Amino acid sequence: MSTHYRNNLINMHHTFALLLVAILATVALAAPTAKQATAQTLSKRSFTIPRIRKTGYVRKPSEAMGRAYRKFGWSRTTPDGSPWIAVSKTPTTTSYDADTSSSDTTSDVSDESYTAPKTHASAKVKTFLAATLSWGVSAPATSSAAPAAEEEEDETGEVIATPADNGAEYLSPVTVGGQQLNLNFDTGSSDLWVFSTSLTSAQIGEHSAYNSSKSSTYQELDGYTFSLSYGDGSGAAGIVGTDTVDIGGATVTRQAIELATSVSSAFVSDADSDGLVGLAFSTLNSVSPRPQKTFFDNIMSELAQPVFTAALDLDGSGTYEFGTIDASKFTGNLMFTPVNASSGFWQFDSNSYSVGGKTVTRSNATPAIADTGTSLLLLDPEVVQAYYAQVPSAVYDSTTGGYVYDCSEDLPEFAVAVGDNYMANIPGSGITFAPVSSKTCFGGIQSNSGSDLQIFGDVLLKHHFVVFHGESELLGMAAKAE
Repeated sequence: MSTHYRNNLINMHHTFALLLVAILATVALAAPTAKQATAQTLSKRSFTIPRIRKTGYVRKPSEAMGRAYRKFGWSRTTPDGSPWIAVSKTPTTTSYDADTSSSDTTSDVSDESYTAPKTHASAKVKTFLAATLSWGVSAPATSSAAPAAEEEEDETGEVIATPADNGAEYLSPVTVGGQQLNLNFDTGSSDLWVFSTSLTSAQIGEHSAYNSSKSSTYQELDGYTFSLSYGDGSGAAGIVGTDTVDIGGATVTRQAIELATSVSSAFVSDADSDGLVGLAFSTLNSVSPRPQKTFFDNIMSELAQPVFTAALDLDGSGTYEFGTIDASKFTGNLMFTPVNASSGFWQFDSNSYSVGGKTVTRSNATPAIADTGTSLLLLDPEVVQAYYAQVPSAVYDSTTGGYVYDCSEDLPEFAVAVGDNYMANIPGSGITFAPVSSKTCFGGIQSNSGSDLQIFGDVLLKHHFVVFHGESELLGMAAKAE
């Protein structure tokens, strides 16, 4: 693309535009079989997948912090930089009352001894500037019929998302080898793994487990395994095969699936989730000896547009939609920023923030990622401290390992940069993550303990319409339609 043409594209305002950028570098991620994974479609269309509320789930702040830190191999620290050690007692700050029935007093300590290698590469310079697009087209109609085999069409589609109570985790129905499972859609990882009947009955518990013997399309990949492990000893591991995966009516045959043959108690106790669909870039896939392609990578060329979107409601419900950008779900312009796909994440620069309307530009900000698999907004310590300095009752609580405050506080609005062209705001009413007692609340903005990434999780994402453009390696955001 010439400089002249690119500049013309950037300067277009309130016009229709088609965004095409440099082709992704080829990555050898194909399954080691003669037949590659294929998308079976009727036409280039879109499909929709629901995000489902986990029944009876109560959000626990320290568990949410621990889950995010384990996922990225981080070590938790206190604001003064010393290691965090959980205490199993009610804090004695004056902002707490005697009612601790909903407090989250956890023994989440063992994960803090583990520090994983850094997973993101240094940001590569890209000769593409974020463009402002004005979309004025109607979304294609959602198709509910499963596509027939061996007829090629481009698809689009939507997945309706339903939240857990307090928005702690969100699940979507996925059919694997004809068996329906509730899986967590996660833009911060790249594995499609499921509970399998190779687990013990105690490990399966109330989960729906995939049974490969009941699928006529399953094929094991001999010698291939996966392992997802965290510093506290939690994780999942098992064998790898291929099968037909249907998400919202869009089907990929010979999709690599990872069958858990062992899981830790942390996964067993999460009775509503039967596994995970990773939607980051395939380079993060954990399969050995050769990483496998994600569902999105396999189906991307068959979509009407090489994108998926997340439109999450304030209660955590909402939709994932593949293959189209539904203009009815946002207002104003979609603002795109390049992502550093070489990191494996949907990673971008975030060099400024705003508290109560006052903007601060930073020269030392760590890169950020958009992660639907993380509940909290985890930012560099100085940003978090700057925010809670404007909340009179806010204190750091060693029990939960994060900032808490009086639930009656009138919290200031917060905004943070996504690239150079978009400030993603959260109203003060959207900051609170969960109560820890009848009077004290845990903030959705918390520290990354000086780690190598800032994590833009659901606390932020549910206030915006988000576009993940796989072919062009772009992340787009816009204000959600009311």
